[in-house]
Amino acid sequence: MQETLWVPVVAVLGPLIGSAVGVLLPSREGLLRRLLAFAAGTMLTLSFLELIPESLSVCSPPACAAGLAVGVFGVLALHRLLPPTPPGRPGGERRTALLMVAAIMLHNLPEGIAMAAGGESRTMLLIAVAIATHDVPEGICTAAPCLYATHRRASAFWLSLSTCLPTLLGYGLGRLLWRQVPAFTMGMVTACIAGLMITISCEELIPASPGGSDRLSAMPALMAGVILVLVLRQLLG
Repeated sequence: MQETLWVPVVAVLGPLIGSAVGVLLPSREGLLRRLLAFAAGTMLTLSFLELIPESLSVCSPPACAAGLAVGVFGVLALHRLLPPTPPGRPGGERRTALLMVAAIMLHNLPEGIAMAAGGESRTMLLIAVAIATHDVPEGICTAAPCLYATHRRASAFWLSLSTCLPTLLGYGLGRLLWRQVPAFTMGMVTACIAGLMITISCEELIPASPGGSDRLSAMPALMAGVILVLVLRQLLG
């Protein structure tokens, strides 16, 4: 029972630490743009090496492809819903920040359900620790565009930290309903999240990273995101 109570606490630690690190970094535009490239590397690697294989392990390839398509068109729908940036005025970074927060929130809901699906309390705690570990770079990646958009550390911190709320909601729902949620459905949801993250990385994060003659300087940041996920996968088995 005690381990079960610690699960939501551990779930919040990842976004908390990541958000704090993200907003405490120097607010230089060049650094923040490189963090967007870092975010793209992290999200693309998580999508192709974790989310899509996880989806295929529990649902059919056509179902996985359908989930991916829903994620892609979901981002396009968000593009339509978000107010357009007036020509000649800044504001594109605000759209990027909102899309990042939306994607991470949707990503964290099934993670909360996964924590509850461990059955044994110690297993749930181990799953929570693993998820919190990879939530740290996600927190950094969410806080960076929020800081770049608002230029207010407190606002960026709280907006980034709010991404842990779906995790807690998913954990609560999972404790009540996890035996009734088909694995096939969870596989499609996971593929949908992968589609969201891939599209946001390609349509928002990479174009917002350093451009022009400085384009090559984004590559080390992008590769750092890839390497971080690979290292975490090895450490977490």
